[in-house]
Amino acid sequence: MSFSGFLDPHAIAIYGASERQNSPAAHVLRNLKGQGFPGQIFAINPKYQQIAGLPCYPSQVAGRLAADLAVIAIPPRFVPTALQDCEAVGTRSAIVISAGFEDDHGSASYTRLAATAKTAGIRFLGPNCLGLIRPSKRLNATFQPALPPTGGLALISQSGAICSGLSDMAETEGLGFSLMMSLGNSVDFGMGDALEMAVADTETKVILIYVEGVRDGARFRAALANACQRKPVIVLKAGRHADGAAAATTHTGALIGSDRVFSSVLADCGAVQVSTLGEMIETARLLNTAPNLFGDRLAIVTNGGGVGVLSADRLADRGLALAELPKTAIDTLNPVLSTNWSRRNPLDIVGDAGAQDYQVAIDACIESTAFDAVLVLLSPQSMTAPELVADTILSAKQRSSKPIMTCFVGGPSVASARAKLRRQGIADFTLPEHAVQAYAQTVQAMRAAQNSRSATLFEDKNTSITHRVLDAMSPLPSGMLSDTQSRQLISAAGIRCPVPSLAETADEAVRLFQDLDSAIVMKIASPDISHKSEVDGVRLNLQSEEDVVTAFHDMLLRVGNLRPDATLSGVTVEPMITLPDARELLIGVSQDPAFGPVLSFGAGGTLVELLDDVATATLPIGFEQAQRLVADTKIAKLLGPFRNWQPVNVDELAKLLLTVSDFARALPNLEEMDINPLIASPQGFCAVDARIRLSQPDLPLLPTDASELHQLGYNNQG
Repeated sequence: MSFSGFLDPHAIAIYGASERQNSPAAHVLRNLKGQGFPGQIFAINPKYQQIAGLPCYPSQVAGRLAADLAVIAIPPRFVPTALQDCEAVGTRSAIVISAGFEDDHGSASYTRLAATAKTAGIRFLGPNCLGLIRPSKRLNATFQPALPPTGGLALISQSGAICSGLSDMAETEGLGFSLMMSLGNSVDFGMGDALEMAVADTETKVILIYVEGVRDGARFRAALANACQRKPVIVLKAGRHADGAAAATTHTGALIGSDRVFSSVLADCGAVQVSTLGEMIETARLLNTAPNLFGDRLAIVTNGGGVGVLSADRLADRGLALAELPKTAIDTLNPVLSTNWSRRNPLDIVGDAGAQDYQVAIDACIESTAFDAVLVLLSPQSMTAPELVADTILSAKQRSSKPIMTCFVGGPSVASARAKLRRQGIADFTLPEHAVQAYAQTVQAMRAAQNSRSATLFEDKNTSITHRVLDAMSPLPSGMLSDTQSRQLISAAGIRCPVPSLAETADEAVRLFQDLDSAIVMKIASPDISHKSEVDGVRLNLQSEEDVVTAFHDMLLRVGNLRPDATLSGVTVEPMITLPDARELLIGVSQDPAFGPVLSFGAGGTLVELLDDVATATLPIGFEQAQRLVADTKIAKLLGPFRNWQPVNVDELAKLLLTVSDFARALPNLEEMDINPLIASPQGFCAVDARIRLSQPDLPLLPTDASELHQLGYNNQG
């Protein structure tokens, strides 16, 4: 779509323009007139003939007008009529500031609004939004007064307060904006549309997003992946600690909240996630003033060793190393600096350094090919004049395109110098850790386009469960499947998984033990107990008939006392699987409200929630994504050689994750699934416990051919 109506309107119609000074439309009109919007402004209100020196019309049709953009701030019930008026004159872009639609026939009002706009061919922001700001066009179509400085930052926000706050502080924080959008309720224009607009805008160099949630996860993900390949994208996600897994019955459901899924989507697409508004501001400041940062080799120049060491520590915390000071720079600086200077990076030019010392040190760094950026630190000293050092930094900025950051640590004695630096386009920070944090996130943003995980394409290999097993189990019930049903499905997918048998009596358990002719595992059988170990409902390595009988009666007695409300069907019996050098892993699938099926991988066993070592990816995935999913966990380090343990075949593990991805695709009504633990050893993999929940019965599975999953070249039978 064309975004010119929002980005470069030549005429704006304000519906609801009023002489009431506190009305939103009056503020919009005052902002446009007072802040120099060069285009035409049409006041629309049937109650007036003139407002603020402008003629006022009952409608665009009546005034024979044709605006490029409509700003609508009238009672909700009249908004559809205003959109029809826009349609009649060819206005195709609108901002609906009006709030209160939920009080006017609830969701039906939103439905009518969306339908009217769609019929009219109009795209609109809102409703219930602050509006849109375009500083280069002197366009402030909001009801907040500040028009921020022009720059390369585009802010997309689901909060009007974030827009107004950043707009008001932009000048003092050294921020310049190409665009600000408040999305409001996003009945029509959503986060994906806003991203497309920011990508299409040639003025926008960096995209900032404040997001609380998305409705259409697939649309958002596609737009974000496209944006990250073209411009740095910084995302602040709010509501990170909402309890989205309270009703989960599997380990996966308990571990995978919406925020973890959202973070994995951001990482896959190549966006940089920040944790606080302060981090967003700091990173935006550096990106706004240093668009040419392409490397991670930082030089630090300081007159105080302490702040230099703190900066180096913070750099290491973010996984970046200090670049080595080359010998040529040392040879250049030795004759002109104090004999006590550090001769390494950080370049500590000691406490009596003056502006001339700063100049030669900064020049050596910007002229050296060993560094990509320079951080200049200053702490107040009697011999160091902050204003003169600031002038030295500004002079160096004129001579080189290499990014220069500053951090003058102090209060009143450095305030004037810091203000000068910010006014003239230097990324200045209050504390050294803020500067290094912003630098690290800027490096991450610059790398994202080249390393976007979404570049990996999923290839459909038509790998579903065999007709034979599905026919034998059909129809599958909704809700939590039994252990036997769950494991039959897992086994049918080509994953080694012993299928248990039910024993309702001790005698039946003994017969099953005799048939297996090996040590067995006995577990309580109950549709009401998901995590059996939590109620002492598991017995391992039973090797005699006496052990089986004793365990049967003891288990039913103990579980019955602990869970008198639960229906006990007896026990399940399966062979005891023992693999050498075994690691316990978790593989699971859950459903995210916005992004759909999500695959999780991490450390398994009974302490899975306590360890909380899990990585996630939205499905489907490709082989490289599966490899990264494994690598993103802490337990990945234990999969290689460790002391006397032999390594696990990580490539085969990645293929197993692909198998689970295909399995989830074959079961569109899969709500939750756990394979925990998955025993991983050098000899292969074995799922020794599995639980599956389906959302509704009798949902057709994907069409399949007669091929088995392991015919793909992966036979996971250990």
